[in-house]
Amino acid sequence: MKWQIGLMSIVAGCGLGGVMALTNPSRAAYESFAVDRIGDLAKDECDRAPNGLGVLIQGPCRAAIEAYKPQLRPILAATTSRQNWGLFSIYRSNIVVPIVNLQVQVESIGIFDRFFVYKTP
Repeated sequence: MKWQIGLMSIVAGCGLGGVMALTNPSRAAYESFAVDRIGDLAKDECDRAPNGLGVLIQGPCRAAIEAYKPQLRPILAATTSRQNWGLFSIYRSNIVVPIVNLQVQVESIGIFDRFFVYKTP
């Protein structure tokens, strides 16, 4: 009976490991995720304009961030490191968004076709 439980545990562990390996997200998927995440952080900076000007510049600032997003991807690709552990990947990005003078350092783990941010500014 004990050996059956041990065998089932080994089979379940191998199955979980296989699923994790197959669903380890790609670098391209991370870049798409990170562009959106960094864009959201930059838009939040639009709301924090000094002297209460956030309401006045919020719309144009957010529009400028949206227009800048396509330029973020190649910069992000050049400033991102990936540690691929087979079952999951760790991504570290360091990027500056000049429109709002925001320096972003994002660290994420990619697992099961999803990304989980565990460190942001």
